[in-house]
Parts: sequence; structure tokens; C-alpha cells
Amino acid sequence: MSHLSRAIGLIVLALLAGALLGLLVPGAGPQVAPLAKWVLQLIKAAATPLVFFAVLEAIVRFRVAGSDFFKLLVIVLINASLAMAVGLIIANLFEPGQYLKAIAGTAPPALQNIAFGDLLIQQLPVSVVQPFADNSIMPLVILAVAFGFAWRRVGQRQDAGGAAVMARAETLLSVLRELCETLLLWIVRLVPVAVFAASARVTAEHGLHPFAGLGKYVVLCLLGMAIHVAFTYSAWLVLFVRKALRAFWRRAVEPVFYAFSVNSSLVALPLTLRALDDLGVSRRASTLAACVGTNLNNDGIILYEGFTLLALTQAAGLELSLAAQLVAASYCIIAAMGVAGVPEAGVVALTLVLGGLGLPTEALAMLLSVDWIIARARSLLNTTSDMVGSTVLDCWLRRSGEAPGSLSSEPTGAAAAPRPAQPPDDQRGIP
Repeated sequence: MSHLSRAIGLIVLALLAGALLGLLVPGAGPQVAPLAKWVLQLIKAAATPLVFFAVLEAIVRFRVAGSDFFKLLVIVLINASLAMAVGLIIANLFEPGQYLKAIAGTAPPALQNIAFGDLLIQQLPVSVVQPFADNSIMPLVILAVAFGFAWRRVGQRQDAGGAAVMARAETLLSVLRELCETLLLWIVRLVPVAVFAASARVTAEHGLHPFAGLGKYVVLCLLGMAIHVAFTYSAWLVLFVRKALRAFWRRAVEPVFYAFSVNSSLVALPLTLRALDDLGVSRRASTLAACVGTNLNNDGIILYEGFTLLALTQAAGLELSLAAQLVAASYCIIAAMGVAGVPEAGVVALTLVLGGLGLPTEALAMLLSVDWIIARARSLLNTTSDMVGSTVLDCWLRRSGEAPGSLSSEPTGAAAAPRPAQPPDDQRGIP
């Protein structure tokens, strides 16, 4: 049995065991409930420094020459924004939170009356240690970006001896990032414990009724992902690239559904590159968009985060204002890029987003019981994003009169090589 099959089996078994305990011994449900909160808190604590070191390392080690990366960034941001918009629109139209009321936590103080300017000010770091202590992702990313560019400026001023010291410091930075990833991987293995505790609490308080709501939540989330594939990616291909959809999908179907079956867009990457070759996409574009830019193509995670975030606030009886939703959307996009490449990246990122906005995270433990279904759709979406992004970038380069030769944007140092392989999951990025 593969690692993925064992993980799914443990989660399903934990869900059933927790439900059985809650039904047979209702008093035990509240007793084990704190375990779920404990696991989620550990995930958030380990993910916070990981985001800092991942962003800092990316800025320090990645060198971009030419305009290729800028073009890729434009494509990625358009896709990410549209993915977030689809998730929020589906959540606003169908209000999936009504199906999750039984598993939601206590509603926090309302955010809808806070001015947009005040929300932005709250994202600025108060001190160097405050973002780490509060698990605040936006101030943390601001610090990482500031330190990253300061690091690069200082490195440019060094002589040979100083450059050697900076090189050793970059190696230490990579080690710290890998240390955080390994720690988070160990903590994620406790997910069945959180599912068991959440299932016991919910069934003890509400019986089996909440499970029907979970099914409706899954259907709506998958609907949003299907819409993003059908409209956003099709618009790129038809209106910008001028490529027939049938010709594209004839090549894309193999890597896309392979990613779905193994629950990993990274594992499907060789098939993705081969399909892009068959489509006539230059290696200059496919290497940058599908390999170097793999931490940026997170449409599946971003759509899931936006949809689930709004669903949980609805379930908790909180109606977010447009300003609060915009801030939350930016949180989701940044968090998805920061934790890409770790197991359960979607849930880890959402834990950081909820914590940063002061929203309850208790319901996430119960959502983990069905996340293995949504995770496969995230992998499918992310692989499709790799293929469409590469195709669009190749078209843009050709129209700019740039020959599709070798890649002009080269990573240096640790960014040039893949990270050590992790067990297959829904994550984006290079594990």
C-alpha cells in the first residue's frame, strides 16, 4: 500500500472511529475535542517560520535575468486572482457555510465594520518578533521580503572573503527551511488524531447530520474548480493563444488525470513537460513556468482557500465585508506561495490565513476528513495551471519577437535543484 493510500485509510478510519465514539459515548466527545485544536495549533506554529524562511530563501537565491519572469508573474497573478474570485463568488452565491454550522467554532468579533485602511495598517509588523509570536503571515512576509533584498544588497558589497561567508549563510538558510519542512511533515502525520477528535465532538453534539453538509461543501468546492478550468483556462487558450481546445486537451489529458490519480502535480511533472513538448511549447517557456515557477502556480490551493474561508465565516455567523474579503484574498495568495511544497499545503495555508485574521480554526479538523477528495482536484487544477501558463508564456515570448531558445531566467544555488522528495499529496511547489 502506498503512502497516499495509507494516509487516506488512516483519515477515514479516524473519522469512523470518532463518529462511533461520539454516538456510543457522547460524554467522551468534549473530552477529546481539545486534541483537534492542539494539532492545528502545532501546524500553525511550524508553518509560520517555514513561510519566513521559504520567502527569504527565494529572494536571496533566485536570480532573474530578462523579462521572462515578469511575464510569468503577470500570468500567475491573473490566474490566482481569477481563482480567488471564482472561489469567493461560489461561496457568496451558494453560502456553503449553512451546511457547516454544526462543525463551526465560536464566531469571533465582527470584521465587517473595520475600515479597509485600518485592515491594511494591521498587516504591518509592529516588531521583528511580533509576526512569529502571533503567527501573522502578512507582517511575516513583509519582514522576509525586506530582509531578503537587504541580504542581496549586502552580498553585492562583499569581497571574496565576505562572499564566502554569505554563501555559507545561504546554505544555513536552506537548512533552516528544510528543518521547518521536516518538522511540519511530522506534525501533519497527526492529522488523523485531529479528525478523530473533531468527529467525536461533532457526532456527540449533532449526530450524523453534519456529514451530509460536508458532502454538499465538497460538491460546491469541486464546482468552483471545474468552472475555473472551463472558463479561465479556456479563455487564455482561445482568446490569447488562439489554440483549439480539443488540440490542447488531447495532449493535456494524460498529465492532468495522472496528477489527479496520484494526488500530486509534482509527480506528474515529467508527463507535463512531455505533453508541452508535443504541443510545440518551447523548453524556455515550459521550464520557467512549470519547473522554476512551480511555487507560483497554486490556483487549486488559492481557490480552495477563498471558498473555504468564506464558508467557515458563514458557518460561524460572521459576514465579512468586501474590504475584509480583499484582505483575506491577499492572505490566501501569499500563504499558498509560502507553504507550497509541504504535505496538506492547502490546509496548512488556510490555518495561517484564519489565524492571521483572528478567525476560528476548529472546524478545519473536521474538513480534513474530506480534504483527500478535494486535494486530488487541487492537484488536477495545479497541473492544468502549469500547462496553460507554459503555453501562454510561450505565445507571449514569440509575439515579443524573442526566440524560444534556452531559458533566460536561471535560478542559482539551492533554487536550481529540486528539494528532497516528499510523499505524494496535493501540494504545489518542489517538496
